[in-house]
Amino acid sequence: MMGSGRVRPTSLLFIFLGLFLFFSCAPGIKHYPRINQYLLSQDYDSAYELVKKNKGTYAERNAVLYYMDEGIISHFAGRYKESNRSFSKAESIMEELYTKSISKEAASFLISDNTVPYRGEDFERAMVNLFMALNYVGLGKWEDAVVEGRKVDSKLNLINSQYEEGKGNVYKEDGFIRFLMGALYELEGEINDAFISYRKAEAVYRTEYLPNYGVSPPTILVEDLLTSAHAMDFHEEMAEIKKEYPDVTFIDSARKKEMAEVYFIHYNGLAPEKVEKRFLVPMPDGFVVKIAYPKFVKRSYRISHGEITLTNLGSGRSYRFPTVLMEDIASIAVLNLENRINRIKAKAIARATTKYLASKGLSKVAEKEGGELLGFLVKVSANIASVATEQADVRQWRLLPAEIRVGRSVIPPGEYRGRIRFVGSGGIVVSSREIAPFSLKKKGERFFIYRTLN
Repeated sequence: MMGSGRVRPTSLLFIFLGLFLFFSCAPGIKHYPRINQYLLSQDYDSAYELVKKNKGTYAERNAVLYYMDEGIISHFAGRYKESNRSFSKAESIMEELYTKSISKEAASFLISDNTVPYRGEDFERAMVNLFMALNYVGLGKWEDAVVEGRKVDSKLNLINSQYEEGKGNVYKEDGFIRFLMGALYELEGEINDAFISYRKAEAVYRTEYLPNYGVSPPTILVEDLLTSAHAMDFHEEMAEIKKEYPDVTFIDSARKKEMAEVYFIHYNGLAPEKVEKRFLVPMPDGFVVKIAYPKFVKRSYRISHGEITLTNLGSGRSYRFPTVLMEDIASIAVLNLENRINRIKAKAIARATTKYLASKGLSKVAEKEGGELLGFLVKVSANIASVATEQADVRQWRLLPAEIRVGRSVIPPGEYRGRIRFVGSGGIVVSSREIAPFSLKKKGERFFIYRTLN
């Protein structure tokens, strides 16, 4: 008979099983299909209320996800101040989590990565500041938008500094945010700063976005780069740019000062879905070891781009221009995870090995103290618990778009109305929306934001 001060192997097994099941639970995702339906119909209030209603399903360790979801829905709805309040909360929690909790990190090695509070994928942490910058654009606060743009740059540098040389993320600079900063500098009349930002953006697209994501330097970026170089009398730089992009024309700086600008920011598609990939390894002693790791899978969408038509109500002249790809979030996500997948797999293998050894040891103790049958039952139960609770961490910011497209045109000041058509493959119009009448002053600007999922 066992002494009263000792713990029975079966009791220990149930304790482990309970801990495994408690800590390995992923956040609920059942409400996301309904959210996407609301977003598709532009019912942002219902989407926001659904997130609020499901706050409890996120759990405390997924607070970052909750506030990011709140923030991006508010952004789509045009509630920019409210959006930034939510994003600021998410950012604050992420910064706090950057200093790892030793006890929680230890649990992730023994049980599951889901035990650790979610602090966002590396690229998601930068995207928070990118959307905060866009919120400030919506509020007309250019300087604050530029500050958030700089945060994107500094945050990517900080994130990559934690990795060994040559093992960091490919996503280490953001071309779109540099383009946006350049546009804002130009609107403020800070042409030299605008040129510097445009030049850096062009370099990022050419040397990083093109080889890694297949995104070429957008024509509107090269146009702005040439215009700002012209304004600064940077003749050598202009010659270099023209040599690189001989087919791109531009508006000279003097003429541009007499014009106005419109920007259409088009969020298209859904970010890739993070799924679990797994394989089972039978051991010679009858145990089965499960290795699980996450993988991003891109989701399809019908719309390829937007086509904008604006008509000047005074002259009757129409201006047509497309949205062009400037940020391939889906490809950034896929490659960002691939950059660190070997580290994730190594941790998963180490954790599975630890569980295997613990289960094996527990069954031996049970057999020694309770006989062969008890040893077998504990062995089977422990192995089932080990396999069932070895789950990949598939938490993600699900409401991000797959891509950010931008349409930009320099047009005369005046009164305008228009329409944006969302076009699929083969030129088929999937949907369209009227653009309410608006006015533009000389050297004025307007930003429009559209969200499409299908």
